[in-house]
Amino acid sequence: MLGFPPNTTAFSLFADLFRSTIALYLTMRKIPSFANDTKYIFIASIGNPEPSYAGTRHNVGHRVMDHITNNYWKDHVYKQGPFYLSTKYPNIVLFKSDSTFMNIQGRVIQKHFNQHPKGSQMLVLHDELERPLGKFQLRQAGTSSRGHNGLKSIDGFCKSYQKLGIGIGKPTSGSVSDYVLKKFDSQIEIEELDLKVIPKVIKKLEEVIEVNLQSQVQVNNLLP
Repeated sequence: MLGFPPNTTAFSLFADLFRSTIALYLTMRKIPSFANDTKYIFIASIGNPEPSYAGTRHNVGHRVMDHITNNYWKDHVYKQGPFYLSTKYPNIVLFKSDSTFMNIQGRVIQKHFNQHPKGSQMLVLHDELERPLGKFQLRQAGTSSRGHNGLKSIDGFCKSYQKLGIGIGKPTSGSVSDYVLKKFDSQIEIEELDLKVIPKVIKKLEEVIEVNLQSQVQVNNLLP
């Protein structure tokens, strides 16, 4: 922001004003419609259709999204069409892609992402075999799909997106496909996810969102 470092009170006031202005605009709309000057972070969870596959390892991204909308951010997110928008974070759109199968997510994600202004970013929540249960990893745009069928499908339409993988570990026996389509083995695993991992994932998301919001406030205040 012109004339003020990012941690000053003045900067915080401008950030709050930006939030409230955009949030007011969005809440007055009856259908999904997005401000042309706002570059959104489109946060999408991918998995298989629910409720049929709810609770499976492959759908852990949807589990995170459910915790976001139903628990952690329930006081400031609201449904609008197929999306969730936020009065606290006017620079985000949440989308749970649970209407189709994991290996054909690309077309659905592209269709909904393309409704947003150019310059918007995408972040995908997904299960991650390469990380053990209890861990997660945020990876930047252009990184490998690591053989993940959902990410490979998205890569067919868009390669420039961030990936937030929630670790589910690898099977000690049997096939990977059987492993990811099964539910978590024990209450201990579920508690590890719900009470330890997901809070950390949401904190990381909030950090990403705040950095993006501050950068947009700075750009808007430099405009004539």
